[in-house]
Amino acid sequence: MRTNSCFGMIMEEGKDPGFFKVLRKEDLSSPTMRGIPQDFLKSISAKEFSFKMVLKLPWGSSWQIKLSKYQSFYYMEKNGWDQFLSDNGLGDDELLTFTHKGNMCFNVTIYQINCLEMLGPTRSATIASSSQIKREEVNNVMEEERESLSASSYPASETAESTVGGRLRQKRELINLGKKQVKEAEKSNKRKKRKMDTDSDDDSEAGTSSLVPEFTLTIKKSYVLFLGVPKRFAEMHMPKEERVFKIHDSKGNKSCEVTSLVSATQSRFSRGWPRLVKDFGLVVGNVCTFQLIKPTEMILTVSK
Repeated sequence: MRTNSCFGMIMEEGKDPGFFKVLRKEDLSSPTMRGIPQDFLKSISAKEFSFKMVLKLPWGSSWQIKLSKYQSFYYMEKNGWDQFLSDNGLGDDELLTFTHKGNMCFNVTIYQINCLEMLGPTRSATIASSSQIKREEVNNVMEEERESLSASSYPASETAESTVGGRLRQKRELINLGKKQVKEAEKSNKRKKRKMDTDSDDDSEAGTSSLVPEFTLTIKKSYVLFLGVPKRFAEMHMPKEERVFKIHDSKGNKSCEVTSLVSATQSRFSRGWPRLVKDFGLVVGNVCTFQLIKPTEMILTVSK
């Protein structure tokens, strides 16, 4: 790692356009954190712009993240952004600089809270990496070991032989560590898959894990006339009295006002909901994700 004496000078080190973000724990996945600054967008041409951006780290790893648009604002999609943070063990007040190298490809530099630049992945991020990447790393090390064994068949001196032996021991230890990390990553992936399968079986357990409150459900026949809000989400985030919500589609092209009615057992969208179903073209089987961006304002993302 190396230090940088002043964060304020970071973006002045090169001539390429860019922007920076400070990863605050309380809003890691918020639309504000995922937003692309409009001043930056003005600095690149329409020919270079695309709805896919590639983030490349100093140690060679890269991530592709899709962009979405709401009104005149552009955001990194939540799934891709969260995956990037998770894979690199980020979220502890780090400062990230994004330098545009052309065609929506960005060099990302990470500065930790102690002002040290990260020049390699943290141990937690290494363990969280996919098992496929780990296998490739193990194979590369094994290949290097075989080459070293071949080269050491005729050592120039006793000192050289001792040095080669030490390197081989280090590589064997790295191989064993890599194999262990592969197994841990596979076990973690299996646990996550089981949890996702369980969550998808019951709409009433709609997720509220995001820092932007949200819930997801699948449209059924009974949801065409009114929509029951999952109980857990309603208790944590919905008003306890009748209220009008403004619901926008994720592309910013449509919006409807829908009244939330509250009873002793349930909160539900009633008046205005049938019109939203028609205007948004909702059909049975659509998967709908509602994000609460303001106290009485939501974004609705629809997928099939």
